[in-house]
Amino acid sequence: MKGITLLLLLTTSLKSHAVNEKDDFVYDLSLATQGVSVAQFNTGVNYSIGRGIPKDLEKAIYWYQRASEQGHSKAPFNIAIFYSDGVHIDPEPELAIEYFSLAEARGNLAAKKFLNELKRLEKMPIEQALIKLCCPDPLSHAMAKN
Repeated sequence: MKGITLLLLLTTSLKSHAVNEKDDFVYDLSLATQGVSVAQFNTGVNYSIGRGIPKDLEKAIYWYQRASEQGHSKAPFNIAIFYSDGVHIDPEPELAIEYFSLAEARGNLAAKKFLNELKRLEKMPIEQALIKLCCPDPLSHAMAKN
């Protein structure tokens, strides 16, 4: 009987702490509008994957840009992917390389790794290597399911 009671308490406790994606989005957005760079990045992720809000890539780029302006290291990485893949906006390989380089300069290991992969293709300009190897997975935040 004690085991069943404990199980019921645990289940109830877990349900009360369940993640509500809409509430998380609203929380991140409220902090993002106050200038919190991590929340700006999270809001960009939420818009880019449609977490808690309908997917809106224009708004995703907007929030990634705000976070990047404050020195966030993951935001320029994700912006670079938009300019690399050309799926949602016209590809601009030179601009993508600039954003990957900015992320690397800020200590982003994913950017460093990807740029090193591009540089290993020695027989072609880095922009052509980018087109050939495009693209790494975008970076996310802890609450988003990959």
